[in-house]
Amino acid sequence: MTARRTWAVNGLVALAATAAVVAFVRHTEWVDEEVPAPVRHDLPRDDLQAAKRLVVRLDGRVAEPKNLERLPPAGATLLLSSFHANVFPGRAAALQGWVQAGGHLVLDSRMLADAAFAGWLPVRRDTPSDAAAASAMRPASHLRCTVLQEPESVTPAFAEARAFRICGRVPHALHSFVPASWALDGLLGREFVRVPVGRGQVTVTASGLIFGNDTLFEGDHALALVAALKLSAGDEVWFAAAESRTPLLAGVWHAGAPAVLLAALALVLALWRGAVRFGPPLPAAGTVRRSVAEQIRGTARFIFRRDGASLHRAQLRALNDAARGRVHGHDRLAAAARVQAIAQAAELDAGELARAMDTSVPQPPRELAASLTLLETAVRRLSAPRSR
Repeated sequence: MTARRTWAVNGLVALAATAAVVAFVRHTEWVDEEVPAPVRHDLPRDDLQAAKRLVVRLDGRVAEPKNLERLPPAGATLLLSSFHANVFPGRAAALQGWVQAGGHLVLDSRMLADAAFAGWLPVRRDTPSDAAAASAMRPASHLRCTVLQEPESVTPAFAEARAFRICGRVPHALHSFVPASWALDGLLGREFVRVPVGRGQVTVTASGLIFGNDTLFEGDHALALVAALKLSAGDEVWFAAAESRTPLLAGVWHAGAPAVLLAALALVLALWRGAVRFGPPLPAAGTVRRSVAEQIRGTARFIFRRDGASLHRAQLRALNDAARGRVHGHDRLAAAARVQAIAQAAELDAGELARAMDTSVPQPPRELAASLTLLETAVRRLSAPRSR
């Protein structure tokens, strides 16, 4: 291929690429499109995250306490969705005092089953019949929505009375024993109600499930939440959804770390002391034959520590056994003659041997040691082979 032909091919390729780029630019339109932000990891754990963001967007202030050891300030709103709110003694009484002092409590009607709340909340939940529930839940569309209306006897939540389209809740009615300051009525009766309690107020919702992340923006749920919270710019809203406490082990460590360390050290020492060892702590001493002196010293220590009467009798039996082979007619001799014969055969003093063999009177330890020594000497002499 010549140089001129090569340049011609390269020119055609460049021209084709340029034409393709021009065609792409002319037939392509660049527009801006809003892409929803990815779901944060805390949303699945916090079902009220969307409601909290809505309050912030409406210039409200949000507080998220881990528990209700400290109640909101007077005049704030508390949205209580924790079914363990009354797990600690005195919690219901504290909530009652906070509401009566001017607080606004918003809670799910299912909490009315708790006797602690039912004792002071002037609202009860009525369970509808199956036929009434079926008629109320018969939907006009696949969303299973119904319309709730603000009655004329209450002050509207917004400028004028309006209807709220509520979807997907379990139908039931609420009954209040005092005149309501705000309410929503449906086919079954009153399903949202706000009543005064002391200087404060309590709002009971038909089902708090409609305010979750997945359902808040269906129908008019967001408007119903704003109406239930009685939200205005600058209001402080507390969301109490759980009762978290410091774990037991962490609390014990923070309260008494030195005691925990000492207990752990004692446990380790006890386990080490009782553990199975691979061998004896010290090498075993070899077995050797004791000398006469060691035997005498051991016998003396035994006498000082324990009663030596049994040892004395055993030593006498050993002496008599040895004397039978050296003294003729040993068993037929009288006691005195037997002592004399043994002393003569063992070449010992007869008086000393008689005192050593006497068992009628207990001997003191030191005298008993000397007697045992003398008896042992007699046994050894009688047991030794006789010389020719």
